[in-house]
Amino acid sequence: MKIKMKILIYCTLLTLLTPTVLADNKPFYLADDQDFAPYVYIDSEGRKAGIVYDLLVSIFSKMEQDLKYELFPWRRAQKIVSSGLADALVTIPTPNRLVFLVASEPIIRLDFTVHYNNDNPKREQILAINNIKQLQPFQMIDYQGDGWAEENLKQFKVIWAPNYTSAVGMLALNRGDIFLDDNLSIKAHVKKQIQITPKLEQHLLNIKHGDNVLYTVPLCLLIRKDSEYIGLLEQFNKTLHSIKASGEYQQIIDKYVLY
Repeated sequence: MKIKMKILIYCTLLTLLTPTVLADNKPFYLADDQDFAPYVYIDSEGRKAGIVYDLLVSIFSKMEQDLKYELFPWRRAQKIVSSGLADALVTIPTPNRLVFLVASEPIIRLDFTVHYNNDNPKREQILAINNIKQLQPFQMIDYQGDGWAEENLKQFKVIWAPNYTSAVGMLALNRGDIFLDDNLSIKAHVKKQIQITPKLEQHLLNIKHGDNVLYTVPLCLLIRKDSEYIGLLEQFNKTLHSIKASGEYQQIIDKYVLY
């Protein structure tokens, strides 16, 4: 009787523990943008790369947590997370996103300035802009899936390009007045497009930016509230602090800023 009871208790414990064991063995699934250089993108050789990509790979390695990091067109990446197929994405924590996601501490902050074509006859007026309200008279360019722009620029005239690369190309061809974004990302896309389409080099080099920072936004790890990995955020934040203190964080940034 005692033996049967021990077997029953053992089987019950095994049943209760199995889901936890399986969860521990399941990698953390992160879906992200394939076209957001230099933060995360697919390079010319088909490899995943970028400041955020390298930082996340390093952090999860130090946490000893298996990571499945896949890149997609941005709208698709967001859909994969919102539908529950992936645990997280890295982006700006807008109010709409925070309905079902929880944000880490900022991984990096982006300063948004106006970007324009130097041949634009409105150049001087564009350079005088020092707050978002002053964007009203201008034709804006942005890209589909940019949640921050969809929430903050909806009162303005916006041409929505299918992706980030297309938005930069439209600005190079003077098809709009302003693309409000981070200068490092614009520069990376200009460089990439010159390599792909050399005949557009002069147009792309005509893209300039103002000095006034209109908005600063954080890029954070956003984990689904119903993800089994929601408890990782505290460890993630601590590991982010540790790589900043060790100097590794800045080394990764410099690798892409200086390329």
